[in-house]
Amino acid sequence: MFPSVIKTRPSADNDFQPLSEYQEQTPKTFFDGKPVLYFHDEHIKAWVSHEQVERLFFFSKISNNDADNNNAPGHPTPPESYALENNQGKHLREENKVEVFVGSDKLTLFSHASGSGIEIPYPAITLHAIKNFHHLAKPDDASSKFLGVYMQLEFSESGGDDNEEGLDPIELTLVPYKGSGDAAIDALNAERTNALFNQISACSNLNPDPRDEQDDDDEDYDADRIIFEGSAEDGAAIDGLPGVLQGSTSGGLPPPFPGSSGWITADNVHEYFDEEGNWIGEEGVSGELGEGAGRVRGRDEVEQDGTNGREEADDAESKRPRTE
Repeated sequence: MFPSVIKTRPSADNDFQPLSEYQEQTPKTFFDGKPVLYFHDEHIKAWVSHEQVERLFFFSKISNNDADNNNAPGHPTPPESYALENNQGKHLREENKVEVFVGSDKLTLFSHASGSGIEIPYPAITLHAIKNFHHLAKPDDASSKFLGVYMQLEFSESGGDDNEEGLDPIELTLVPYKGSGDAAIDALNAERTNALFNQISACSNLNPDPRDEQDDDDEDYDADRIIFEGSAEDGAAIDGLPGVLQGSTSGGLPPPFPGSSGWITADNVHEYFDEEGNWIGEEGVSGELGEGAGRVRGRDEVEQDGTNGREEADDAESKRPRTE
């Protein structure tokens, strides 16, 4: 799914309904009204690679002369950049004044520097996790450790070609930081990061990928089953069930079993039996009926010795009389 590019900063007060207010009342409908705001943070650093930055649309433009200058705008900034390898994230781009809105319908990122943002559908977030960072020169310094939310994004048309470039995951990291320009890591970084991660998880559960549901329906429809019509060429054998053929999606009667010439149904039963139920057969029917088919058997023949309580007369004389 593709994001929507926006040029107007959303308002947390006017464009959303606070989560606390939403939880205190029973809505008249779940389909209308403002989206619910699960999380909001005005000071987030966004990191992405140079190769993928243009696909996120809200990053500020930098000149080619500044591409290799770590002190130029657009490169990761301290103190968080001290945790990045490769010369403080030389191959990363940073947007350091990003406002995040975790709404019930989409994730919105808006850059105050570029004046633009994107609205990301939750199914486009294929992976998100909490990532740990520490100062490379002082790995044991607790005050220099911080967290960020790492995400993989896949932007593509629903049902589009799997070979589209948009299906390559975009790796985006969001890091809550101090907005005052202080040189220290924000003491509430872990709390803010965990809240951001948890609310993205909650809203992702509210917005499942419709393509997954469609795939489940297709799997149920195409599952192995015996159908009720067709020919031997239409079906495939099912392991362990000789003569039983797997059905196709057309439905109907299964193919005839081996050794038969077809099925006797209500439509063709008159071709095999007369009005009194006697077998008349049909040209082309394979095999002959067994001995005794088509005639009525008497009780003596059916109820043989030892069946239905019957015994031979000789055996009856040898039985002991019953005593109390």
